[in-house]
Amino acid sequence: MIDCYILGSQSNDRKELMEKAGLVPFIVLPSDYPEKDEANEPTRLAEIHATKKAQVVIDKFRLEMKKDKFRASLPIPKDLKTATFILITADTIVSLKSEVIGKAEDEAEAISILRRLAGQTHKLITAYRLAVLEVDMASLRVEEKKSTINSSVTRVKFDPMDDDHIRAYVKTGEWKGRAGCYAIQLRASQFVRSIDGSHSGVIGLPVSNIVTDLRTMGLDV
Repeated sequence: MIDCYILGSQSNDRKELMEKAGLVPFIVLPSDYPEKDEANEPTRLAEIHATKKAQVVIDKFRLEMKKDKFRASLPIPKDLKTATFILITADTIVSLKSEVIGKAEDEAEAISILRRLAGQTHKLITAYRLAVLEVDMASLRVEEKKSTINSSVTRVKFDPMDDDHIRAYVKTGEWKGRAGCYAIQLRASQFVRSIDGSHSGVIGLPVSNIVTDLRTMGLDV
């Protein structure tokens, strides 16, 4: 039985996907792992990031569990002797012709990225790591029982866009902090011609894949 999920991300999009999919209750414990270019292959890079984020969050969770205030805030029954937490960390990367397209730091970079994606088909890769954490509520010992790493690849085709359309979109601010500088569930739906793969994976969390993997791990979701 799953008592609580841990979302290792501060992304509002991922929080909303968790809620809509019924992966509740959950707590948010974001990772502060600094993403680096640690591999040239996009899927491998995303999986490395997701794995290292998980390592950071597990360490943070062990420390937080020792704090009375944190334990009191957990959305689990207070009389549990052993609690099962499912940690989910993820990383989303955009790849155009096998080249990793990073997140933009400012409007000028966002415009440049969207110019490159306009009229093209790119891959949006979301890697995720799942870890089953069992906590002895008396000793507060946290043990990682099982884990898996996986990824989803979605192909997204953009309509051609002129500079006026690109600049108008960038002015909305939706590009901030998002792989590929767009939010498919918001105004970007206007210029997305087709999607081949996981829609929720484009947003940041391939929910169906995650649920399938959890069930494969023997968990009742």
